[in-house]
Order: sequence, then structure tokens, then C-alpha cells
Amino acid sequence: MNNFFLIPEWLKNIKMKTKNNIPYTLFAKFFSGEISEKEQKTLDNFISKNTENKEIFNEYKIIWSKQTNENKFEAKTESALLSVKNKINNDNKTIPLNNKKTWLRIAASIIIILGISLLFKNDIFNKNTQFVTVKSGDKIKEYKLSDGSIVWLNKNSKIEFPEVFDKKKRIVKMTGEAYFIVSRNPKKPFIVKTEHTTTEVLGTEFNLKAFENEQDIEIVLNKGKVKFTDTKSNASDIMKINEKITLNKKERILKKETVKNANFLSWRTKELDLNNMSLEEIANILSDYYNLDVKADDSVKDSIFHTTLPFNHAKLQDVLNSLELSLGIEIDSIEGEVILRK
Repeated sequence: MNNFFLIPEWLKNIKMKTKNNIPYTLFAKFFSGEISEKEQKTLDNFISKNTENKEIFNEYKIIWSKQTNENKFEAKTESALLSVKNKINNDNKTIPLNNKKTWLRIAASIIIILGISLLFKNDIFNKNTQFVTVKSGDKIKEYKLSDGSIVWLNKNSKIEFPEVFDKKKRIVKMTGEAYFIVSRNPKKPFIVKTEHTTTEVLGTEFNLKAFENEQDIEIVLNKGKVKFTDTKSNASDIMKINEKITLNKKERILKKETVKNANFLSWRTKELDLNNMSLEEIANILSDYYNLDVKADDSVKDSIFHTTLPFNHAKLQDVLNSLELSLGIEIDSIEGEVILRK
């Protein structure tokens, strides 16, 4: 192992002044969203054991929150430790180091930063591992991973992954939208990370939408079972087939609903199913699919469209003509916005 990861003497001294039974690694895993169910139970037991443990955890939580907000933490252990060491030197000038809370505050900052840095390093930021970055640009792109899994990237999307997966797990990072067909391997979970979420599977098919410039993150499960986790709040849910979870980045609430059609995959299949839908629902689907603003006026938004056939590779005008003839509505285009009305 590189000497870069050896704990320096000044860090060892600080650790000696903290309590030996504090599970620093579990704290780090919890704050980074890397904690397993078994580890979470161990951490819960520690917190609930007594009031002192709960207070310690809460203080570390506050420190970690402040650290990430101020420094926008990145997985760069050396610079992170240097930053904290400098902070300690500054604190030494004004705060007596025999103060118990001072030591707790310093130890928490260092150990959490070090712990999470090592987690990132062990997961995917290993210098000896070759990484692949695939970007879709303005086209939909299909890519086959080394384990046999297949990923379809929607336009303006990106995935990053090691050329050869780790022995214990398969980790992929993504932004944008992608459909995954994951090769089943119970001994090596497949994990998809975004800036705000983690999706863990063994073998399944799902669509994940997590564009940086959009407020909602959406996942729809097509086959199998997945665990979807909000890494900021640590809220998670086990999904079943035909379920959709939406996470609002601001509210941090997981909203689950049943999916009635496969329009979430229209970007890949080029097929729209608009049967038995209201014009308001159709307007939202068309807006997303054709990447423009389509709105249904209040006078027609509850009108139901009935059709026996899906629209395959259809042009927008063809869909609008069908709606116009079937429902007797009018189509207006005002300043780049399409309005459906009577």
C-alpha cells in the first residue's frame, strides 16, 4: 500500500484522546451512503445503547454536514487531511486542546474525512485500476460492460466504470439517463451511483434518470428487484416490478407509484403508448419525448384519448393530427409552445 495511506503520528495522537469504542468506520460509511444493512443495524445498536453515544453521533453528524457544505468534499485524502491539519493548527492558537469537545470536534473531522476518502479509494478510485468513461453526446448509445451487463445511454448522458470490476462488487457512476440490463451475479452486487442516489441490484432491468439540471431523479423497475437509496437522507426502498420511485433533490422524499405503461422507455424504443390517457398526461409525455413544451388547456386536459395502436417512430405532427381528429381539439403553437385546446 502506498505510504500516502499510513496514518501520521499527529493523527494517532488525536485518536488516542478519543473513545476506543466509537465506530468511526461505520460513521464514515453512513455519511457517504456506503453502509450495508448489517452495518446499519450495528450502528443503530451503538446509537441506541445510551444517551452519550447518541450525542456523540449527532455531534459527528453536525461536523460532517458543515464540512461537506463548506468544502464540497472530494475524494482527495491528502488535501483533505492537510486542510484539517491546518485547521487544527489555527485552533491551537485560540482553544485549549485539553477541552473534551475540542478533541471530539478535531477527531471527528479527521477520521470521517479519512474514512470516507478510503472508502472512495477502495471502491473505484484505485490508482491501479483502469477506468472507462462513455458519453452519449447527441445520440443514444449502447454499451456492453465486462461482466456482460448492457447499458443504453440516452442523449447527453455519461457512465464511468472500471475496466475490470472489483472482486466483491460492480460499481458504475452515471449522470443523465440510462437503461440497464444487469447480468445476474449474487456474489457480486451491481451498484449504480449518482450524485444523490445509490441503486443496488443482483440481476435485473431498470431505467434510471438523474440529469444534473433536473430537480427530480426517477427510477423505474422493469424486471427483478432493486434497492434504491437517497444517499443524502439515507432513506431507501426495495422496488418491485412496474414500480417507479421519484426523488426530489430539495424535499428528499421518496415517492413510489405503479407504472401503467412503458413510456418511460420511449427514448430507447421510440414507441409511445397513449391509450386511455388524459390530454394532460399526454402533454407531459410529449414534452419529455420531443423535448419541447406541450400543454393541455383546462378546457380539454381531462379528455381521454383512445387508440388501439402505439405510435412507432412517430413525428410530433402525426401524433397531434391524431389527437385533433379523435377528440375534436385545436392545436396552437405560440412562441415555441404547443397548446392543446377546444
